[in-house]
Amino acid sequence: MKKELIKFYNDVYKESPKEAIFTPGRVNIIGEHIDYNGGKVFPMAISLGIYGAYTFNDTKVVRAVSKGFNKEPIIFDLDNLKGLDDFTKYIRGVIYILNKHGYKEVLNDGFDIALISTLPASSGLSSSAALELLILHVLNNHYKLGISNLDLVLYAQEAEREYVGVNCGIMDQFAIGMAKDNDAILLDTNTIKYEYIKLNLKSKLYIINTNKPRNLSDSKYNERRSECESALSILQKHYKKDALCSYTIDELESVKSELTDEEYRRSRHAISENVRVYEAIKAINDGDEKRLGKLLNESHASLKSDYEVTGLELDTICETLQKSPIVLGARMTGAGFGGCAIALICGNNQLEIDKLFSDLSLVYKEKTGLTLSYYEASPSVIKKL
Repeated sequence: MKKELIKFYNDVYKESPKEAIFTPGRVNIIGEHIDYNGGKVFPMAISLGIYGAYTFNDTKVVRAVSKGFNKEPIIFDLDNLKGLDDFTKYIRGVIYILNKHGYKEVLNDGFDIALISTLPASSGLSSSAALELLILHVLNNHYKLGISNLDLVLYAQEAEREYVGVNCGIMDQFAIGMAKDNDAILLDTNTIKYEYIKLNLKSKLYIINTNKPRNLSDSKYNERRSECESALSILQKHYKKDALCSYTIDELESVKSELTDEEYRRSRHAISENVRVYEAIKAINDGDEKRLGKLLNESHASLKSDYEVTGLELDTICETLQKSPIVLGARMTGAGFGGCAIALICGNNQLEIDKLFSDLSLVYKEKTGLTLSYYEASPSVIKKL
């Protein structure tokens, strides 16, 4: 990929880049839609991601091109971060946040950058967080700002919220920015305490892409978050806890009459999903992969019925896979409304696995009219190339 990246940069800018970097996407194994509810999540950075080649250019101008998105560079000035709703909003966003945090006088050198992504577009594998952290690492390294990885994660989240306009939780940026080789991360989003968990799975994790485009800003993501916040405010009249996932099902039941049906079901998902994360970690530590698979299935059922973020495409994939004897469990991952699912598949017979996905593809095409794609999920980290 590095050779392809350098050639792409050279074709666009008619010179070779000075530096290159890779930032991974992420997949969340379990703990969905609870990162903004103070729950525990269990994501892993993956080998699919964004490759960037760049050169600082001694001007105030940034030129950015992304293979498959634009042929000519999109240009903006460091002193004018306004722009169209294109991929450079994530670049402009992190520069805006760095300016806000006192680095404006330092960031005085524009750059030319060429990007190649192996993350499927609008797939829910956190291409936006990957790009934000790529740019933050480029700037942090070039200017020797000395910003910690954790602060870079927080700045990336802040850019998404304040500049891009998506009221996201911390999980995506954290999973990428704090990734460690061969580990997943158990993250408490309420306290930002975390620990690395060795997977050591005999089974394989696969990512299945619905190839149904989705946009978080246009989805019901912010609506779901608002419903959870409304339920939390009612719970807090009776109990003094600051995060929805800190409550128990019994406490939720005690205020059910004060909640709308939507608020009750959204809360029931958040609370039960948080419990499933604890149980999943125990299952992994015990080597009980069947139990882990069952928890993935339960997670999908809750996301379908209580949180209502799945849809025909994700339900077709997960419910079809769940019928297979070699699939221990399957669920949607990410924000939903399209995007991706994950599956825990036992056995090392690749022909059997290929047959599984061939059969799934036929069912999926018949029911949705779309063509799916799939990838084995392996861990990765941010790295210079």
